[in-house]
Amino acid sequence: MTTDDILDYLERQIALSEPFQDIVEVVPGISIDDSYRLMLAVARRKCAKGDRLIGYKAAYTSKAMQQANGMDEPIVGCLMQSGLADESAPIALKPQIHTIVEPEIAVLLKKDLAGPGLTWLDVANATEGVFPAIEYADWSIGGKTRSRQMGIATHKSTGGIVVGGPLSSLSGLDLRSEGAAIRLNGQPRGSGTGVEVLGNPLGVVAEIANVLSRFDTGLAAGMIVMTGSLVQAVPVSAGDAIQVDFTRLGSVNVRFA
Repeated sequence: MTTDDILDYLERQIALSEPFQDIVEVVPGISIDDSYRLMLAVARRKCAKGDRLIGYKAAYTSKAMQQANGMDEPIVGCLMQSGLADESAPIALKPQIHTIVEPEIAVLLKKDLAGPGLTWLDVANATEGVFPAIEYADWSIGGKTRSRQMGIATHKSTGGIVVGGPLSSLSGLDLRSEGAAIRLNGQPRGSGTGVEVLGNPLGVVAEIANVLSRFDTGLAAGMIVMTGSLVQAVPVSAGDAIQVDFTRLGSVNVRFA
C-alpha cells in the first residue's frame, strides 16, 4: 500500500464515506511518529484543495480524560478552517456517530513558536490573548473506538470547534485558576479549572510545539491552539444545547440538530 493509498483511505475515513476501519488494521505496526506524519500530510492535502490550517489542538491533557480513555499522555491534532463553526448556528450531528463536547481554553498566538524545549513562559510571551471555546468531536463511529494512531492520523478526531469572545489579554490572568462550568440543556454536567490540563493551559501549547518540532514544523503567529478539556467530555444528541461559563473569559454556547 503506497502513501497516497493510505492518505486516500484516511480522507475517506474523515469524510465518513466508507465503513470505519482503524489504521492499525490497514497499516499493521504503524508507529506514533508515522501517524503524525500522515496527519500532517492529510492537512497539506486539504490545504491544496482550498482548506486552511488555522492551528492545532490537543487531547488527553487532563488526568480525567486520560483515565477515562486509557491514555497516559496527550496527543496532537490539526485545526482546519473547515472545522471552525459559528456559535449562532446549530451544528448538524451525523447519524450513528457518538459525539462528545469539551470545554476548553483557546490561545491565539501573536508570534511563531518552534520547539523543542519550550515552556509555558515562552508561550506567554507569544500569546495575543485567550478565548472561551468548545470542541465537539465525532468520537466513535458505529460504536467503535479509535486507536491512538487512528486518532492522530485523522487530526485527533473529526468534528470541529466553536470559539466565543471577546478576546481576553493574559494581563492579570492566571489560567491555572480559570474555571469552566458546562451545562447540558441547562443542567450542570461538570466543572474544572485550567490547572487540570498539564498544570497550565499555556504548558499545553508548549507541549504541542515541542511535539511538532519532531517533524520540522511549529506554531505560527495568528494560529489558534486548543488546550484540551477542563472536564470529562459530555456526550450530546440532536436537540441538545451546551453552555460553558468561564470565570473571567466569558461564555460560549452551541446547539446541535
